[in-house]
Amino acid sequence: MSSKIVNNELNSDGDILSDIFSSRAVAQILDFFLDHKEFDYSPVEIAQKTRLHFRTVFREIPNLEMNQLIYHSRKIGKTNMYRLNTDLQAVLLLEKFVLQIAQVRNTQNEAKPISVQEKTTTIS
Repeated sequence: MSSKIVNNELNSDGDILSDIFSSRAVAQILDFFLDHKEFDYSPVEIAQKTRLHFRTVFREIPNLEMNQLIYHSRKIGKTNMYRLNTDLQAVLLLEKFVLQIAQVRNTQNEAKPISVQEKTTTIS
């Protein structure tokens, strides 16, 4: 099952999020771009920075391009460069979502009670 846009209409025979986030690698690539949105990067640079295999990055880039989350910004020699599509409202909302989830996690970690074992380890 997959959601496809055909003639500007969404066929709802699947989940949009599972189509976009088809693997953990997609999330890692998007995390990288959200943290480094001011520049464009080659697939090899993305692979090095995310510690993903370059073939994985090459496999996922077309999916991210198709969903307009990243775009081909220029070519240096034979190398394609990609950049986060900050003109797309969905990317801005995704960035806001990530920031809010990070705040929730920080709040939960601060409110988490320290166990007896952690107290003795900290005091020692």
